[in-house]
Parts: sequence; structure tokens; C-alpha cells
Amino acid sequence: MKNILVLLLLVLPECIWAQSYSVKKLGAMEGLSNNNVLSIAQDKQGYLWFATEEGLNKFDGVHFISYYKDIPDKLHITGNELNCLLDDPIDSILWIGTQRAGLNAYNYSNNTFTIYKHDPGDHNSLITDDVTSIKPASDGNLWITTYWNGIDYLDKKTGNFIHYNTDIFGQKKGNTVEAFYEAYVENGEVHLKKNEEEAYGDTRVSTSKINELSKKAVNEHFSNVYAGLATFLDDV
Repeated sequence: MKNILVLLLLVLPECIWAQSYSVKKLGAMEGLSNNNVLSIAQDKQGYLWFATEEGLNKFDGVHFISYYKDIPDKLHITGNELNCLLDDPIDSILWIGTQRAGLNAYNYSNNTFTIYKHDPGDHNSLITDDVTSIKPASDGNLWITTYWNGIDYLDKKTGNFIHYNTDIFGQKKGNTVEAFYEAYVENGEVHLKKNEEEAYGDTRVSTSKINELSKKAVNEHFSNVYAGLATFLDDV
């Protein structure tokens, strides 16, 4: 019995390290609308969504379906240049942040579409149409970061936005916030966290882009790169 145990301890590491991986590139030649992929999300039906500099893409594991603005009989996204995606943790909604064309919400359970855009006459509207990042709030609502205009908090039930920026709080730091891990309100101020451990402390700190990684079921990993997508397959 002791000899068998020793043999297993010697062989097991070799089996682990012998596992191989294959990499397959997916880009415009395979049907992706644009090779500059900025964000990846997986919805509750298992489909993968990719935000690019030229359109939104849905991937079923084999084929891409591309969506653009002003195309009849398809998703009516308000802009082709996208920044970020979020599959809502609670509802069957894909949130789409665009460059200069507002915030889009696609409810894929009933195939409905909602558009949120800045309205100069409505203080409760989105503060700007340039959305850089979307994150879930602890209460089920959303935090929206923007270029030049700070952070918005969206009440999904009312559709109203609360604004946190230098115009309101008089802070000297910039209003551009591109990405963050988590946000919370304390003593009337919004605080951001760069990651699970480290906090920014003040909301108005510009951050670098976060390259997102999305995992597809059955040991398949997608990573966005500057020349399309790379899919990493575990050969098990």
C-alpha cells in the first residue's frame, strides 16, 4: 500500500503538468464586427456578448451575430462605438455603455430595449452620454462612471440618476472615472475601490482601463485583446 501511494505521488504531478492548451483566435475573419474588443459579458442564457469599437456582437459558441445602430429588425443600439457591458446580476438585462450615445438596456427575456440619454432639461437624466463603466450597486441598482462628469447612481425602478461630480461637491480632482471594482456611499461621499482590498478613498480619481476576462462554460476562456478575441481551450 505504501509503494502504491508513493507511485501516485510521483505520477500525479506529471499528469497535471502534461495538460495541454490550445489557443484559437476569433476576429473579423470569423464574423466579429471589429477586432478592437473593449468589454465582454455572459448573459443568463449562456450567450457571450462583445462590445467593440464598431458594433455589439453576440456569440453562441459557433457564430457571431453583429448589431449596429439604425439597423431595422435588430437591437436598436444608439451607437456603434461601445465602451462596456454588464449582465445585470438580478434581472435578465444586458447593460451597454456607449461612447457619446448614452446607456442602453436590453432585456433579453422579453426582447425589449430601453435607452437612457442625457436630457439638459431633466436633472434626473444621465449626466452625460459618454459612459465608461457599469457596476452593480449593493442594493441591486447601478453605478455608472463617465468621461468628464463623474459618477451616476441609477435607480432602476424609477429610471432616475443621482449625480456625484465636482459641480456638486466642489472637489478639485477630475471628473473622469473609467473603471472601478466597487462603489459605496459613506457620510454623503462616494468612495471607489480599485480592487477587493484597496480603496481609492476619493471618488474623483481617474483610473486606467480594466481588461475584462469572461469565462464560458465547459472550460472555455475568452480574453479581449487589441486584435480580436483569443479563446483558450483546456484540453481535458
